[in-house]
Amino acid sequence: MEESRWPSDEALRAWVHYLGAHTLVERAIERHLHEAAGISHAEYEILARLDGAPGRRMRMGELAAVLFSPGSRLNYRINRLAGLGWVRREQHPTDRRGLYAVLTGAGADFLHGIAPGYRQAVHDAVIAPLTGDEFAELGRISRKLFQHHLARGN
Repeated sequence: MEESRWPSDEALRAWVHYLGAHTLVERAIERHLHEAAGISHAEYEILARLDGAPGRRMRMGELAAVLFSPGSRLNYRINRLAGLGWVRREQHPTDRRGLYAVLTGAGADFLHGIAPGYRQAVHDAVIAPLTGDEFAELGRISRKLFQHHLARGN
């Protein structure tokens, strides 16, 4: 089998910068959420997805799929959020194996209280360093990568 090679030094530099930027942005968001609210970015995403869902509820499998999260990791996080009173599980009315994750009123209040700080942290980490054109280009590139990987079933 032939060894894989970078197409160019420029491609390697682009990859290293992308990887570094992704890591540093994620660390900045994680740090903000941990310090401001005591939760992880993944937990924030669960609360936000449930808040935007009809009836503030989603089937666990659907939630795992939109978060690209293995079921065991999602269960751990749902248990933690349930322990805080922000999420509860409900049995599906007709499918004994089906479970819903449901955002509670307390969870919605918590989420809405920390959302402005989260938006500011995202702004500071991603939006502020870029011009409007650069941010638009980042959006186009991100969409393209996202769609490529969805189409491949990644």
